[in-house]
Amino acid sequence: MAKDSNTQSYIVTFKPSNLTIQVAADQALQEACYEQGIILPLSCENGACQICEAQLLSGTLDQRQGYQVDLQKGQILESPNQVLLCLTYPLSDLEIYMPEIYAPGHSPATTLACQVSSVEALNASVYRIELLAPAGSKLNYLPGQYLELHVADQQLPYSIANAPDPEKPRRLELQISDHNDVTASIIAELKAAADNRTTVKATLAKGECFLAELPKQPILLVCAGTGFSQIQCLAEAILMQDPEHEVHLYWSNRTLDDFYLYDTPRQWQSQHTNFTFHPILETKLEGNANSWQGRAGWIYEVIHEDFNDLSQVQMYACGSPNMIHGTLDQLEKLGLSENNMHSDVFSYAPRNKKN
Repeated sequence: MAKDSNTQSYIVTFKPSNLTIQVAADQALQEACYEQGIILPLSCENGACQICEAQLLSGTLDQRQGYQVDLQKGQILESPNQVLLCLTYPLSDLEIYMPEIYAPGHSPATTLACQVSSVEALNASVYRIELLAPAGSKLNYLPGQYLELHVADQQLPYSIANAPDPEKPRRLELQISDHNDVTASIIAELKAAADNRTTVKATLAKGECFLAELPKQPILLVCAGTGFSQIQCLAEAILMQDPEHEVHLYWSNRTLDDFYLYDTPRQWQSQHTNFTFHPILETKLEGNANSWQGRAGWIYEVIHEDFNDLSQVQMYACGSPNMIHGTLDQLEKLGLSENNMHSDVFSYAPRNKKN
């Protein structure tokens, strides 16, 4: 329970964004969000539409009119943990799961015609794409979000690899792997756009694995392959806000060449006392083992070597659904859960419920 100078109040934390607000006693949660600029789905404001439905993870609250409205409609919420924010009055500090909630200043997704300023090969298969938004436009995205690129008659999601930078407000960086015929045609179209000085459309920002507010706990950044693009954006934002924050970056790849920006996290480590880079190969190198100074094995195995308790950390992870769910399954016994592990995988490939 938290108190201000005049009245009792409570701290409400929204997952997975980790947005926190202070709510006065006898104040509706929706009203507190509105006062503090938090953006959430809202329509009727009396519980009838249920558009502001969320899940209570911890704490005690009073739903006030909630049951009356539901019974009059003949609808009962599927779970006693489900709540309606417009009718919620906290009786303690709360944790609430609601992905569709955004920090002050967040804007709805918009589509921009962006100039392709460069296409640069980073290794044999990964390209860095630099886009420039139209002059005078404002890029509204949070670190960790992605955009949809309109290319090859498709709208394809790619992580935004650079944190918002006031000195370069128009710049967007993508890291795209050329691993099949579809991605090869995308790279070719982007190269042609760069050569011909034409534009491509990009819709941003999307995604629920983002850094809205810097947590106080240590942060683990975990990725495989080109998942590093999302992690790069998050790392840049964290170090801009707090250069001394404790950060551990675990990046796993199959081969040495797959570390296409290996010097970038090494530089972060050399410049920041509490930043540690853990490069990982999936299997140990044969032959000249001295050529590899990193570690080998599954990501969860390496993390397990470093931590005995993960209940007091925040993890941001980018990889395949199997990698994300497998890492969570293996590290649950150390205190890791979906509450403190953030990944877009939980949105587009939800975890199967356990019996």
